Amino acid sequence: MEYSIGVDLGGTDIKAGLVSSMGDISCRVVLPTDVDVGGPKVVAARIAEAVRQVLVKAISHQKERDQQSGLTADRRPPTAIKNEIWIGLGAPGLIIAETGVVHFSPNFPGWTDIPLVDYVNAELAKLHLPKSTANDNSQTHNIDPQVSSVGLHTDYKLILKGMDNDVNAMTLGELRHGAGVGYKNVVAFTLGTGVGGGVVIDGRVYHGSQNTAGELGHTVVEPDGRYCGCGNQGCLEAYAGAKNIVERTQEKVQTGRSTVLAKAIKSGQTLTPRQIAEAAHAGDKVAREIFAETGRYIGIALTSIAHILNPQLAIIGGGIAEAGETLLFEPIRTELAKRAMDIPARMKIVKAYLGNDAGIVGAAMLALESEPTL
Repeated sequence: MEYSIGVDLGGTDIKAGLVSSMGDISCRVVLPTDVDVGGPKVVAARIAEAVRQVLVKAISHQKERDQQSGLTADRRPPTAIKNEIWIGLGAPGLIIAETGVVHFSPNFPGWTDIPLVDYVNAELAKLHLPKSTANDNSQTHNIDPQVSSVGLHTDYKLILKGMDNDVNAMTLGELRHGAGVGYKNVVAFTLGTGVGGGVVIDGRVYHGSQNTAGELGHTVVEPDGRYCGCGNQGCLEAYAGAKNIVERTQEKVQTGRSTVLAKAIKSGQTLTPRQIAEAAHAGDKVAREIFAETGRYIGIALTSIAHILNPQLAIIGGGIAEAGETLLFEPIRTELAKRAMDIPARMKIVKAYLGNDAGIVGAAMLALESEPTL
């Protein structure tokens, strides 16, 4: 079984973990991104620090297992250990995967054509673990003393092997170890602050001619409709993103509609899609309408996608998907069945399986599926 480290980079947090080729995560770490503290090199250093902490945990766990088994370093059975530890990274924004460059990211203002993979690898080089793990070397190599104390005698080289858009990473995670297992042609949505997307064709994430494929949230579902952050009108994101779901609810309240949510809105409380979903599950008519409309717009988008790509499966994840089958998924399927031709309409629509782990798992798979180092 092979292992790699998956890193899910967000505007607020960096999540990382040791991931097996079977998709199991251990030695999890969550660190603040600290994007406000400095530029991309500071973020690169934070990513390297997350990797270091994952390794510290992994080595510590190995020491505990050896002690429980009564093994010492000289009595441990020989194992085939790679001298390289591969790392994969999922990052928000327009990512040029083959060059390791962040062309643009809404989460990191001012980032334009940032060679993030190079920056991270430069930081990882400072964490290089020598064959000699004597304590007098630990400070020189910026290694936590805990690492030196557990007897790691292999000369590990840490390499960030692959970076992709965070939703592409999530899509790959679901494809290999989640709801997409066994399928070759898949689309995936993440419904959160915005609406992200990923496309899989013949078992591989599709990037398009210039790395912008998969922007499914910018499928137009209402010509001349609500303005989207991308500058267009009527995009799916302008109707199914968290901010927009809240805005549409507020607009209904402003027209005088009766809803349990009115009190919270009028008192100035910050409304969330979760509150709207809870009200809908409790039978609130306005809240139920909001999710029926959201499902309808997703179904309209999926109709176009079904006709263009004819995927076997659509995977829908993110916080909004937690609204569940009755509120969200049934309206989606109803709209697809109403609009799509019979064969494209056979596309299955399912909830993402891995949840918040999909980004870490997918990033790790990026590393494991990368070409070997020459």
